Amino acid sequence: MQSKVNTNMSLKENDIDRNLRRLLLCIPSIRVTEAKEQLERLKIMKDEEKDEMIKMLNTVYKKDGSKFTKESVRSRVQKWEELIESVDNNDIAEMLKSTSISLMDVFPERMTPQHLVNYLNQYLFGQEEYVRKLSLAFYLHFLSKEKDNLFFPKTNLLVHGPSGTGKTYGAKKMAEFFDLPFCVINCNSLVQEGIVGNSIQNFFTALYKKYKEETVHAVILLDEFDKLLEKGEYNERILNEMLNLIDDNNSITFRETDEAYHYGTVTLPTNKMLFIFTGVFRGIEDIIKKRLGKKQIGFEQSSRSTLTGDYHQYATEEDFEKYFNRPELSGRIQRYAYVKELQAEDMARLLLNSKESPVTGFENYFQVREIEFSMTEDGAMALARAASEKHLGVRGLKSLMLNALSEDMFLLDNKKIIMDEDYVEMKLA
Repeated sequence: MQSKVNTNMSLKENDIDRNLRRLLLCIPSIRVTEAKEQLERLKIMKDEEKDEMIKMLNTVYKKDGSKFTKESVRSRVQKWEELIESVDNNDIAEMLKSTSISLMDVFPERMTPQHLVNYLNQYLFGQEEYVRKLSLAFYLHFLSKEKDNLFFPKTNLLVHGPSGTGKTYGAKKMAEFFDLPFCVINCNSLVQEGIVGNSIQNFFTALYKKYKEETVHAVILLDEFDKLLEKGEYNERILNEMLNLIDDNNSITFRETDEAYHYGTVTLPTNKMLFIFTGVFRGIEDIIKKRLGKKQIGFEQSSRSTLTGDYHQYATEEDFEKYFNRPELSGRIQRYAYVKELQAEDMARLLLNSKESPVTGFENYFQVREIEFSMTEDGAMALARAASEKHLGVRGLKSLMLNALSEDMFLLDNKKIIMDEDYVEMKLA
C-alpha cells in the first residue's frame, strides 16, 4: 500500500514561504499574533502577492532588524513557540544577524554539543559517530572564539571513509550555524607556493577578501588530504607547507588581493583556526589487518566478537600514526571520526526528512508549472536501494533522481506526478 511522504514543513514549503516565515519572525515591530495571522493567509495567497509581501517586509527588516535586545529576542522566541511552532537555532541566528548579540548571550542552554547533534541530525543521516565528534569540535572552536581570554582543548579532526557520505556537507552546515569563515581546500589540486596554480595562499586570499580579520577563526577543510600522503617530492613539499600551516605556533602570509602586481600581504596566526582533514585513506586497512591478525572481514576475532563490514571502522589513532609515518602530523590531529557508506534506509530517510532534501528542488521546479509533485515512502526506498546497490553515495542519489525525472521535467505534460516504487523502477530500468 502506498503512503505519501510524511515530510516536515521545511520540505513541503517552497522557498517563498520559508523567506516570508523567517522575515515575520525577524521583525521585532510585528507582533507574534499578527505574524500568525499573516502565516495563515499564505495558504490562499498567490506567488505574485507573496513576492510583493517579501519586498515590503525586507524594507521593514532593514529598518527594524537591529532593534532586538536580549530580552526581546528571548520573549519573541518563547511567544512564537507557544502560538506558532518551534524555532530552531538557525532562525534565532537570523534574528541576531543585524545585532551585536550572540546566540550564547540569549540562549546559552541551546548551545551545547547535544543541541548541535540534534541540529545536524536534521541534515545528516546514519553518521552518528561523525555527528557527535563534529559537534564537539565546533562547540570547542566556538567557545575559543567567544571566550578569547580562556584556553580550550584544540580539536582538529580527521574524517575518513567513502565519498558521498557527508564529510564536507556536515562541516559546512556547522560553519553556517556558527556563522564562521569556511573554506574547502582540495588537496588534490594544490601546487606549492611560487608555482602557477592553486596554492594554499590563494585560498587564504579568497577567504580574507570575504571575511577580513574574522579569518583568524576560520574553519579550514582539507579535502582529499590523503592524496598528499602519496609518495612524491612534489607532495612532500606541499605537505611540509601544510604542516607549517596547522602548527599551533605558526602563521600564514598571503596576498591581500589576487591582483597580479599591486598587492599587499597579510600575516595571520593559525592557532585559532579549526582544521578538518577528510579523505578515503586507502591502504590503512592493511595496517588494521596486520594489527588484528586477520586476513578477511567476517572472520571471528574472538569467541565473543566478530569483525564485519569496512575495516576503516576499526581504525585507531595508532593505525593512523603508522599510516602517516610523520609524528609531527599525528601531533596536530586530536580526533578521528569514521563515516560509513550510507545504507538504503539512511538515504530514504534523507529524501523524506532532511531539511535540505533534494526532493525540495524538484517540488519547486514542477510547482512553477503548476504540476503537483510528490514522492511516496516506497518510491524513496526504491531510489535509495538503486543508489546503494551501485555504491553511489548522496551525490549519486541526486543524479539518479534527476535521471528518473528528466523526461517529465522536459515534457511538462502531466498535471500530477507521483514518484512511487513503480515509477522509479520503470524510469531506471
